[in-house]
Amino acid sequence: MQTLMKVLKKLKSGTWYPFYNSFYEHISLDKNIIFLESRGGKALEGNIFALCKELNKNQYKKYRLVLAANKTSKKTILQKLENYDLGVDKIVETGSLPYYYYLSKAKYLVNDTSFPGRFIKKAKQIYLNVWHGTPLKRMGRDNADEIYSMGNVMRNLLAADYLLFPNTYMEEKISEAYMLDNLYNGVVIHEGYPRNSIFFSGESGDKLKKRLGYEGQQLIMYMPTFRGKADKIEVEGFKSKIHQHLCELDSRLSDEQTLLIKVHPFIQNQIEISQYSHIKPIPDTLDSYEVLNACDVLITDYSSVMYDFAITKKKIILFAYDYNEYIRERGMYEKITDYPFLMAESVDDIIRELRNDTGRANREFLMRYATYESRDAAEKICRQIFLGENCCTLGKLKKNGKKNILFYAGDLNQNGITTAFCSMMKYVDKSRYNYYVSFRLQSVKAEPERTKRIPQDMGVFPIASEMNMDILTGFVQLLYIKAGYRGRLAIQRLHHAYKREWRKHFGNAQFEHAVHYNGYEAYITSLIEQAPCTRTIWVHNDMEQEIALKKNHSRYLLEDVYKSYDNVVIVSDDIRQSTLRISGREDNIHVIKNCHDYESVIKRSELPVSFDKKTLSTKSVEDLVNILDSKSVKFINVGRYSPEKGHERLIKAFERYWMQQKDSYLIIIGGTGDLYGKTLELARATAAFEHIILIKSLSNPMPVLKRCDLFLLSSYYEGLGLVILEADTLGVPVMACDVPGPSGFLRQYGGTLLENSEEGILQGMKLFTRKEYPPMNIDYEQLNRESTRKFEELLTE
Repeated sequence: MQTLMKVLKKLKSGTWYPFYNSFYEHISLDKNIIFLESRGGKALEGNIFALCKELNKNQYKKYRLVLAANKTSKKTILQKLENYDLGVDKIVETGSLPYYYYLSKAKYLVNDTSFPGRFIKKAKQIYLNVWHGTPLKRMGRDNADEIYSMGNVMRNLLAADYLLFPNTYMEEKISEAYMLDNLYNGVVIHEGYPRNSIFFSGESGDKLKKRLGYEGQQLIMYMPTFRGKADKIEVEGFKSKIHQHLCELDSRLSDEQTLLIKVHPFIQNQIEISQYSHIKPIPDTLDSYEVLNACDVLITDYSSVMYDFAITKKKIILFAYDYNEYIRERGMYEKITDYPFLMAESVDDIIRELRNDTGRANREFLMRYATYESRDAAEKICRQIFLGENCCTLGKLKKNGKKNILFYAGDLNQNGITTAFCSMMKYVDKSRYNYYVSFRLQSVKAEPERTKRIPQDMGVFPIASEMNMDILTGFVQLLYIKAGYRGRLAIQRLHHAYKREWRKHFGNAQFEHAVHYNGYEAYITSLIEQAPCTRTIWVHNDMEQEIALKKNHSRYLLEDVYKSYDNVVIVSDDIRQSTLRISGREDNIHVIKNCHDYESVIKRSELPVSFDKKTLSTKSVEDLVNILDSKSVKFINVGRYSPEKGHERLIKAFERYWMQQKDSYLIIIGGTGDLYGKTLELARATAAFEHIILIKSLSNPMPVLKRCDLFLLSSYYEGLGLVILEADTLGVPVMACDVPGPSGFLRQYGGTLLENSEEGILQGMKLFTRKEYPPMNIDYEQLNRESTRKFEELLTE
């Protein structure tokens, strides 16, 4: 019932959009419809506006133009269309039923950013992406703060049949930032930006300047970049700074100077321009680039408009009053101080530089940042795409000849699976394949910093949206997951839905192998099952026990996918039988032990003991360090606060031990898991509470682990338990309950196995006191070589 309520809640909230699935599946394409969208429907400007003007010419009269607009922008867009005497056949509100209807019906799609997360390009649709600007600020993979949210832009770019790159610099940066090299299979257009064609007509600019009443004046355009995020505090702060600068400028400009201003839409309507004498707004009915072409000077800071306006070879002043702060917070690809423009840090600097006759783009600058710009760019692009004429310079992005491997690594939380994944990625041979790691935006957006755990030499391919679910498919899936209903039509429907999901997320990107490394999450399990390549799923635990104790997967689903996937990788031979009982298929089961990055463990252990901002602990960091430095006996367990970890019996066993050995401590460090509160209550109820230290969410437990005397694995079951390897690496003896996973590993490599009970754990503590425990003997270099060899053999099968 709870699951059904979740389904109904999603349908009611609009999180799922059942109508779009029907449109996508059943509406045929109309070869004469062109769907245009600019800035998510917030405006009609830039490249989309220039293309709209071109498409109003007679040779395109057979086409119907559909334009996307949001509620707040529709009126302004209509006024602009009327002012330029432009016609569109229909304006649809973004996110509405007509929006998705035409998104599914139009043969031609044109966007300067990206379509929404649920959008799926049809096979015969032609998608032209004319990205809205040459980047200066770091983007995508190059911006650590943006990695988690880059998925929708990335998949849009990869889905496009044509990408427009007006200069070599932009092609280089966008391709690297969004992993386009080796993944993009479309065509690159090497032509100028349609919006920049206006800059090749100085005569038009002079006429407009005269028409606006500014003839004989120095006409200046100020286009500052918005600072911060779209929250109230950031907006107010930026608005205050803009007002301060405008007041200073207004008092310093002469009557022969007029400054026009265009700011971010967040504050455009919050600045009262009428209070100034020498500052005027841009008329809403005019295109900002047409007005910019009439100007003598551009003042900006970090905006891509500088690259566009440079074509005019007019003066550009970069008012970078917060240059160092902006670089620190945002990051830039290049130093603008190296550009041939005038730099200003204050209004005094601006006034002085307005009298300076330098600050114009030189030949070298234009070769790199305006490589393909021309006066007929809009015309050529429209003829190429919509008339089928071969008039544009076309190209392909580079490929290194290596095959692509996709990994789904889960939520990248600090746990054994993430550690094992990162360790394996350290040791695999990157010269043979291109590796990409995928994760769900929904899973990491609350803690975007998790993406920093992704190895730097891997590509990323985030999953930007959740499932495009419809009512019938949702109902069928519920019956399948919860009750095991496997009717032929039901299974066909689910397989079809997940094949559609694969196309949505990964489009035309080609992978040789897709690896579900996390091994959990029903959505991802079903998604990768439908991948059009070799598929491997990892099993990190005894899934029979997991399902029985935690109910965190569907046995019915696992029964089918363990049969269906090409490879099922288990991390220990101890969980072979439980996996086999689920799947009934043995020929696709492979044992690959987890790799172990022992060098990283040693390096991290040498750091001082410290807590993170979100760390919870029953002791202060100072008290903890004092205990670690003492001669007291210190037992430790590291594992999430979850039922299978056996913390309850560990605490009870320690209480009994402490009754006899008061100079002893038990330290439990856990990350995720919802039992921290209950574990704390249990510890408080013991006589030994002052000697039980519970720590939650500690990013680096290694300095603590290194200074303890014995590691105790109290789990009821494990796949392996990577912390065993971490403890051994740091010279800490290991004892574990005799359960599948650790059992086989410790029998092979040494260590002490205990009876699987509270009594067994207590006896282990006593064995340690008597120093009756054998050492472990593991060659981690050999272990890593063997594991990576087995994995790479899977890739070649």
